[in-house]
Amino acid sequence: MIRSMTGYGKSEIVVDGSLCTIEGRCVNGRYLELSSKMPKEWSDKEAMIRETVREHISRGSLSIFIRSEEKSTKQVAKVDAQVARAVVEALRMLKSELDLAGEVEIGHLVHFPAIFQVPTDSTDRPDVWPELKQGLLQMLAALNQMRDKEGADLALDLNNRLDGMEAGLLDVEERSSARIPLERDRLRERVKQVIDESTIDNQRMSLEIILLAEKLDIAEECVRLRSHIKNFRQYMKDEAQAGRKLNFLLQEMNREINTIGSKSNDADIARVVISMKEDLERMREQIQNVE
Repeated sequence: MIRSMTGYGKSEIVVDGSLCTIEGRCVNGRYLELSSKMPKEWSDKEAMIRETVREHISRGSLSIFIRSEEKSTKQVAKVDAQVARAVVEALRMLKSELDLAGEVEIGHLVHFPAIFQVPTDSTDRPDVWPELKQGLLQMLAALNQMRDKEGADLALDLNNRLDGMEAGLLDVEERSSARIPLERDRLRERVKQVIDESTIDNQRMSLEIILLAEKLDIAEECVRLRSHIKNFRQYMKDEAQAGRKLNFLLQEMNREINTIGSKSNDADIARVVISMKEDLERMREQIQNVE
């Protein structure tokens, strides 16, 4: 079944101990266009995100937003008491030797970084990709679920318009088959008005009638149009990524309908053809949203 290019998906998952929210918004696009925003520490995952998206989406302009709650960065500094005592003793010795006033205070010690040790995260950070990919897949599943639902609505509308075109095609065929004898009689009457009936070359008249019938005959166009409609329905049913094929078929259907209209040269048939072209134009607008 066909799938729409428009959709929204969201997932929440714990990544590296923090709650991570992944959102995806997709709109129409001629090709697959992907933009993503994520925490800078995960920017190296962008290539893997793109590869995963390509496995599930072929067309559309997709924006992905990945947000993660900030983890607590509180760290407790450790004091090296041995170094602190050595610094205090060194300051007192210097004070005595230089005959300086005042006492050694805590404020003096803060200028010696060696006394304070802030633990650093020396361990390797865990690979967040397995968890991140799981959340990404959940978001893509929700996104495609919405796109499938909209695709089903599009397919229903397209099938209804195809029904209308097939009904119009039957009407055109009936009217066209009834026109040939009428046009033949009109040709004979016009000739009689100009030429004496006794001088009419019946063989030449028969040839002209045959040529007229060929000119008015739209059987080939109707057969091709009916074949295009059949293929259109089949592609909608069997292929999820049929947007380009359906768009091509619409161009061919438009060609056949135009030919039918130009050949018929009849007011009643022209009205039916105009209605068919209106349905075709609505279908063309809908197909722009099919993946």
